[in-house]
Order: sequence, then structure tokens, then C-alpha cells
Amino acid sequence: MRFLFDPEVNWKHPFVLLTGLTAVIASGSVVLLFLFLIVQSLPIFSAMGLEFFSGSDWIPGESYSVWPLVYGSITVTGLALVWVLPLALGSALYTSEYLPPRWRSVVKATMELLAGVPGILFGLLGVSFLAVWVQDVFGLIDGNTLLTASFLLAGMVLPTIMTLAEDALRAVPFEYREIARALGLTSSEITFGVVLPQALPGVVGAVLLGLGRAMGETVAVMLVIGGLDRLPNPWFDVTQPGQSIPSKLGREAAEALGSGLHWNALIASGLVLFLMVMVISLVGTRLLNKGNKMSREDCCGVGGGNEPSVKILVGKN
Repeated sequence: MRFLFDPEVNWKHPFVLLTGLTAVIASGSVVLLFLFLIVQSLPIFSAMGLEFFSGSDWIPGESYSVWPLVYGSITVTGLALVWVLPLALGSALYTSEYLPPRWRSVVKATMELLAGVPGILFGLLGVSFLAVWVQDVFGLIDGNTLLTASFLLAGMVLPTIMTLAEDALRAVPFEYREIARALGLTSSEITFGVVLPQALPGVVGAVLLGLGRAMGETVAVMLVIGGLDRLPNPWFDVTQPGQSIPSKLGREAAEALGSGLHWNALIASGLVLFLMVMVISLVGTRLLNKGNKMSREDCCGVGGGNEPSVKILVGKN
């Protein structure tokens, strides 16, 4: 137990005990939530077995399969990343490397403010404008589709990915840029040959954290995804209605409370979502920390001096 307690800390001090208690409560709540999901999911696992993960139908009272919901979550989130990555990463590069400091602060503040907008407001915009636009452009009967949800989700995760990626780029020591200019590199060569490779783990971490947020979005997606509990036919047709795990839980959790296998199936779906988001968030956080650590360590030479290592700038080419 020594790794849990620092011998130099006075554990009898009231403030230390209070903060330690809050840390235990915060960590324990995650463990309790995970155990609750597992216990409540056991009945559906016993009743359906592997068919719960591999089936294609969700019919309350008859059969339950989480695969259409997982497909909807992955499809919507994956398409959202395809739409948003060029814009988010391009904005992060321009804001970090080319924008004057005063305007950089304005752009960052705007993005952070946009990241705090409630999801229901995005959902209302999606219902009012985006769904109608998709319906008109693609000639559909209903504009609530997987594609519509992906467009909406892209707009929602844009500020998150952009701000975190910009932070990762700014974490690269400024000395790298100075030495690169002294070696005669152009601005674009500095950005793509020096800064971006060093910030890459942090940028990937930012994308994964944005992915984790997108995968758990409920209300906005629920309003525009269509709510159809089956796989599209053909499976790659994203202009059909679908369902994601969060939207399914948002639609049916209240009415299914305590209703036997239906409730257990929803909880099991929540467990699948919990594991997916947890893994993505942990990997993203680890990559962000790795990127910041690499920037701090590489800032000094091998011998522990104060100058950046020149081999980082020219030795990797």
C-alpha cells in the first residue's frame, strides 16, 4: 500500500483527509457505476448470449441486439471525424503558427465558448436547418438520417478538437522554431517538418478525446438520426435513418425502467458505450501527456544543456 500513500504527507491534517476523501469518492463512483452496469447487464447476457452482440434486430419483448446501435455510433462518429478533421487541424495549425497573438486569443476564446454550447441547441439547429438541407439535396422523404447526424456531430466536436490540437502545437518549444529559421527553413517547412511531427502524439490525443465526446453525445443526435433500430440496406447507405447507443438510451430508458429484459438490454448497451468511450479517452489522454512530455524532454540536449537538440530539426530528415 506504500504506493498509495506518500510518507512525507501529514495524513492527520484535516485538509489532507478531506481532499483524500473527495479523491476516493470520485474514483469510487466510477467503479460503482461500472459494477452497476455489469450487474444489471447479466440477465440479458444470460438470455441472449453472443447473439446480443452479433444479431441484427432490436424488437422489444422478442430479441435484442446491440450491433445496429454500435454500427450507428461508429458510423456517425467516424463520418463526423472525416468532415471535421481537415477543418479542425487546419484551423489549429493556422491559429498556432501564423495568426498574430492578439487574434489567436480571440479565436481560442471563441472556440472554447462554442465548446460549451449545450447540445440541445445544436440539435434544434439540426432539426430546423440541417435535416431540411439533407432532405432537399439528396431527394429524401425524411432528412433525419445517419448522414445528418454525422454533419451535426462534426460541428459539435470541432471546437474541442481544434482547441486541444492547438494546445498540443503550442506545447512544442519555441526554440525549435528559432533554430529552424536560423537553418534557413521556410515557414511551411517549420510547420510541417518540425512543429507538427513533435506535436503529433498530442494532436492524435486531441482527435481521440474529441471522438470520445462525439460518441457519447445524446440529445442532439437523437433529434436528427431517425431512430430506426436496424442496419441500413445496403449497409453503407448512410442516407437512411439509424440509431446510436446514446440516442437509444435517451429515447427509451425512462419508459423501460424496471421492465425486465428491455431494461437490462439498455443497460448492457450503456456498458458497451462506457467501455468504448473509456478506452478512447484513456488512449487520447495518454497520447496528449506523451506529446507534452516529449516536448519538455526534447527541449534540452542529450547532455542536459539548455539548448534544443539540433538532431530533432535536421537529424530525422
